[in-house]
Amino acid sequence: MEVVFLSSEVVPFAKTGGLADVGRALPDALAEAGLKVNVFMPLYGTVETKKSGIKKIKTLKLSLGAKKYVYEICGKKEKGVSFYFIKQKTFFDREGIYGSSLGDYPDNAGRFIFFQKAALHSLKSLKIKADVIHLNDWQTALVPKFISKKSCLPTVLTVHNLAYQGEYDAKLARYAGLKKSELLYGSRFNCLAYGISNASAVTTVSPAYAKEMKTKKFGCGLEDFLKKRGQYFKGILNGLDYSLWNPQSDPAIAASYSASSPEGKDKCKKALQKEMDLPQTDAMLVSFVGRLAMQKGMDILVPALQKLISGKIQFVMLGTGDAYYHRVLTALAKRFPKNFALRLDFDNDLAHRIYAGSDLFLMPSQYEPCGLGQMIAFSYGAVPVVNKTGGLMDTVSEYSPVKKTGTGFLLRDYSASALEQALRKAMSIYAAPGSFRELSVRCMRQRFSWKRSALKYIRLYQKLISESVVAARRIQGEK
Repeated sequence: MEVVFLSSEVVPFAKTGGLADVGRALPDALAEAGLKVNVFMPLYGTVETKKSGIKKIKTLKLSLGAKKYVYEICGKKEKGVSFYFIKQKTFFDREGIYGSSLGDYPDNAGRFIFFQKAALHSLKSLKIKADVIHLNDWQTALVPKFISKKSCLPTVLTVHNLAYQGEYDAKLARYAGLKKSELLYGSRFNCLAYGISNASAVTTVSPAYAKEMKTKKFGCGLEDFLKKRGQYFKGILNGLDYSLWNPQSDPAIAASYSASSPEGKDKCKKALQKEMDLPQTDAMLVSFVGRLAMQKGMDILVPALQKLISGKIQFVMLGTGDAYYHRVLTALAKRFPKNFALRLDFDNDLAHRIYAGSDLFLMPSQYEPCGLGQMIAFSYGAVPVVNKTGGLMDTVSEYSPVKKTGTGFLLRDYSASALEQALRKAMSIYAAPGSFRELSVRCMRQRFSWKRSALKYIRLYQKLISESVVAARRIQGEK
């Protein structure tokens, strides 16, 4: 089976969020399962081609509207996956992927329509005969429009975050060759709505989020489109790349450790306290790594933190986000330097050390399609405290000190008081070191393998390919 995978970002070449991680980890897992995998993404100006080993393959021409553009196909191969890059200076040689400090690029619709058309155009030139095309988010959701219906080539569209839909003025639909009757979303040109309605199947990144997406609260206006897909819409939980997030082999942390030999975690905690200028005590160390924004629960985290910060507890936070939270948290860190350490930055190595040195990890998100933070926290034995939403519900279960079951602490509702209550429960468990260590070790034994997720995608591909064969025979018979 040969799969073509389209993504607007793929690590390590370009990343703004979790899409980039999936864009690498899932193709790797599919290749390990024996599939032939080809990944396409734009070649942004920020990608270091020489350092990455990316080389030019050929030059082609493609029309978009009334203009004809020259572009290059570049490529490299890693771990059995063929990576192809669409290089076009006008569209992609810029300082950002989707925008600059001034906001999103106004021509994003045209940029990504060109990417999709160029990727499909390149398949013919490269003589790639795909059995299925796997699309990701609105930047690739128009591909079903550009594929001949006679080919019966199946497409899978994965929605990583329903809030980002690629919605534009209707006049831009002409670049995609869409008629007014095909816009599907009132008078607006909504890329994701079109993809949801026309892809062979639609998936999202966790079963719980799939259910939420069909409700008015979380559907972002597309809930009815998703309901209509029936069995052809499902949630498949993302996995975690344990070659990157493993305390047994992580070069960024102070000491290695594992579930069977967890002693090194204590050394990591002391090292983190020293690095963050916190007293090296046995106080429970609670961390947060992520965007400082309401979606990530900042509106309830800050007041809960203010209530607990003067007690026998330490907080470490790493991230950037809204200016308001920058100001509030900076003032809090200055007021309580022995209890709260703040880094307004993105530092990957420090993130590893924070996971390794933490007793507790906070993810009180308003909504979370899947979430990788809780999976990483599990791997490093940092017990997660999460809101009951999306992938957090699929991965974290409430700890019972009586039954000795569960893997974390869940908020009873989305509020500062519920978060405070969950933290106080965790503190009471932490006061009994044996119980808390047992819970931490149980977290380390949790596994969210990409292999398992890849097998579910492969079964979906096989189902769609079988259906496409039947459809192709029917078309031949009609002739």
